[in-house]
Amino acid sequence: MKKILLLGLIGLMGLVCNTSHAQFSDYGVRGSLGIATVSDNLTTKSPILGVGVGGYINLTFAKSKSVLAEIFYLQTGLNIVRRGRNFEEVLEQNNNLHYCEGYCKAWYIQLPILAGVHMELPVRQEGHIVGVFLGPAISFGLFGSYTERMINPFYTDRSVNYDLSRYGTDADRRAFNHINRLDVSAIIGVSYEHGPLVLSLYVDHGFLPVSKESDPLRIIDNSQTTAANRISDEISAGNNSAYMLSLSYRLGTFAK
Repeated sequence: MKKILLLGLIGLMGLVCNTSHAQFSDYGVRGSLGIATVSDNLTTKSPILGVGVGGYINLTFAKSKSVLAEIFYLQTGLNIVRRGRNFEEVLEQNNNLHYCEGYCKAWYIQLPILAGVHMELPVRQEGHIVGVFLGPAISFGLFGSYTERMINPFYTDRSVNYDLSRYGTDADRRAFNHINRLDVSAIIGVSYEHGPLVLSLYVDHGFLPVSKESDPLRIIDNSQTTAANRISDEISAGNNSAYMLSLSYRLGTFAK
């Protein structure tokens, strides 16, 4: 399914770009808030606050002879986004409980390339425009914090109770010492535009696994029980995911 979606996004972008010569239309700034998490099979997880700030540039196809040229547009720009998750897992080994818990809060710089369709609503007052958009985005990790710990309440040995928040150094708590910096995601959403303001609701789902094979927790888990191995496998298979509400403001237009 993910491969089909990726191929569809690439095909859509190629179709739009080959239909006509795009020209710069307008530009502005954007801010967004929502919930961010890592999609995996952990039994208990909670999202963190997803954040996004940045700017955008729209390209239109006014010079095209296509009938659909007036409603198509391309959008790109740069955003700073916050992604991550909180999680907790309870394991049982030899009738003893183990707790696996932690969080990851990471900041990325993101380059989206979106293709959209928008049209004016047929209402009495002009200027109410709705649309849909989708496309790929490439994100690169900048900085962030990471804590992961495995706790056995019946043992005090540090090798059993791995805890970055207590024993780790500053380097241990840096997010991108434990997770991948690069992410490739798909963005899909809907928008409402009136005047210089655009309100959008969108989903941003990553395709690359978040965790590295060299994750310290994974190494320790692999020396534990089968259940612990199962948990580390699920952590490594997780993908960034966010559900966001954004508000954009058009600052100006390009000279024709």
